Formats: sequence, structure tokens, C-alpha cells
Amino acid sequence: MADLFAAGGKRIRPALVLLAARIGTYDLERLTPAAMAVELTHAATLVHDDVIDRATVRRGRPTVAARLGDEPAIVVGDFYFAKAYEQAANTESPEVVTILADAVMKICAGEVRQQGIRHQYTTTLDEYMPRIEAKTATLLAACCDIGALLGGIDPDARAHLRAYGRLLGLAFQIADDVLDYTGSEHEVGKPIGHDIAEGFATLPLMLAMEEPSVAGRLTPLLRAGHKVNAENSVQVVALVRESTGPQRALERARSLAADARRELDSIDGGEATKTLSALTTYVVTRKL
Repeated sequence: MADLFAAGGKRIRPALVLLAARIGTYDLERLTPAAMAVELTHAATLVHDDVIDRATVRRGRPTVAARLGDEPAIVVGDFYFAKAYEQAANTESPEVVTILADAVMKICAGEVRQQGIRHQYTTTLDEYMPRIEAKTATLLAACCDIGALLGGIDPDARAHLRAYGRLLGLAFQIADDVLDYTGSEHEVGKPIGHDIAEGFATLPLMLAMEEPSVAGRLTPLLRAGHKVNAENSVQVVALVRESTGPQRALERARSLAADARRELDSIDGGEATKTLSALTTYVVTRKL
């Protein structure tokens, strides 16, 4: 079970808990289990996602499912969830457990909805934005909310921090979706074109499809209801890279990151606020 953590990771989620609390009262004894709880929750979702997606590589290493099989991986993921709730309870705040449980329920509901549109390659922002909110932004918002709660921050500032986390998560996921087309396997720790290979259209592809010359070559490769084979997946990635889709998607991510920064304007948190602001730049420039 230590392998996933040993493989590294950005640890943004526990950092958000600690930084949000730093704006108020910083009680590390209560914050440590909260920070652990959100990272364990994230780990659990990754393990289960890899089972669902039949993924073989995560952070440059074989996934739990690839090494041990689907059944052990599901149990490992379940253990992570249980451990996360145990740690959340160690904060001695029932509200922390409630926030975390609510986030997990939204993540699961989003995954069910996503499976319903698998291999449907024409989609809209009205479908895509709630999808990435459930996938990423919900937990980041919860991290900020938990930190603000344990830090004793006033309700207005807490609401701004929660909104900051949501917007940061949206920017983070769009940038991640761009990397899936423009990065390298070494940079992202998993095969490039993973999303399209799994049957999901993301913003770079959606925007590339708005260019008639690109759409005309993409459409024959993306048959609704059918999995994109390995050869066609490579072609799709190449065509999206040729388009302005990735750059336009990144512009959208930067706009959301700027919105996240504005949520911090009314909060006087010293170095903690400055660091949270710097994170908005990091999430849209990492490995790009």
C-alpha cells in the first residue's frame, strides 16, 4: 500500500488544508489527521479509477490493479477510504467527516454520470464542466473548507476559500486534460492520450472539433459508441496537437485560475494567502 505514496505526487490536497488553516488558528495536532484524510481519500479514488479504466501505469509505476489484480485493488481502495474517515474522525470535528463524505458522494455520482457518456465524443461545456468539478474541484474545495473550519475562520472568508478551491480544481483539471495531449508519458506518469483511449472527450478535443479542417479528419476516427483503437488514438492526439484546442483550453484554465486568485482578495492571511495565490499559477504552468 505504500507504493502509491512512494511514487510521489504533488500533495496539493493536504497542502490546501494546512494553508487554509494557517490564515486562522493553526493547530497542527488537529490539522495533521485532516490533511492525511484528504490525501488518503484522493489515493482511494485513484486506485478505484485505475480499476475502472483498466489503467496499467500511474505516476510512472504499475498501478495496484496491474500488479495485484482488480479484486485486491478494490479492497486496497476501500481500506484507504476507511482510513481516511478514521483520520477525519481524529480531528474530533463531526463536520470534517461530513464535508469529506459529501465530497466523496459527489465524486462517485460524477463517475457514474461519466460512465454514461463513455464513447460519446461530441459533448458540450454544460456536460464537461460539471464532470471535471466532480472529478477534481469538489475535493479541492472540501480541502479548503476543512482547513478553514479547523482554523476557526469566519464564515465569509471560509466561503471565499471554498470557492477558491473549486476554481483552482477546475483550472487544475483543464490543465491536466491539456497535458494529456501535449505532454509526454515521462512528464505525466501515464500514457499520453489516456482520456480518448478510455472513451472520454475533454476540452482540448472539444475545441479542436470547432476547427472545420481538423474536425473533418477527427470525425472518422471518433465513432459514437465505439472504443478508439490504439492506432486511431495516436492520430487523434496528433490532430489535436496540430489544432489551437490545447492552447485555447489552457487559456480557459488560466482564466479560472485568475478567478480563484480574486477569491483571496478580501482575505488577509499573510504568507499563507500569498502561497495559495501562487498555487493558481503553478496548476496551469506545471510541466507545460
